[in-house]
Amino acid sequence: MKLTIPHEQVDSIRTALEKAGAKEIGGQIYGEQIAPSDFLGSDFTFQKRPGTISRFLVDLVQAASDALAFFDRTRHQYTRFNYIGEWHSHPSFAVRPSNTDVKTMRELVASQNFEGQFALLLICKLAGQSLELGGWLFDPEGQEFPIFIEVRNE
Repeated sequence: MKLTIPHEQVDSIRTALEKAGAKEIGGQIYGEQIAPSDFLGSDFTFQKRPGTISRFLVDLVQAASDALAFFDRTRHQYTRFNYIGEWHSHPSFAVRPSNTDVKTMRELVASQNFEGQFALLLICKLAGQSLELGGWLFDPEGQEFPIFIEVRNE
């Protein structure tokens, strides 16, 4: 699985991380399927309410509103443009899923309301001037594995 992130989204993430400082922040990832197992993360949402230094909780009302806005912009072409997953920061920890992150993602994809085939989790962190990124795929069958992340510099 490959997730390509345009440099504009990376710049937005970097700016949001700088502003949040030691607090965890996050949102959802929406985008376009380019080819089988190849996705462009073209739209990252940024939750207005940050988390704490050790936890990020999704604001479900804002997430639903952001989803509707994305689907309206993409004219509800669900087979091409759709929800890809979640992202959040780990300013004080490694860019690896915590036990809570894994549990949350497993519950998300196992839910009867989940209509996708997978959900990605992207974790990010500023390390000096560098942006560290780590990504994992979770599927409804209980599988999870790291994904390849490419930053598009055009």
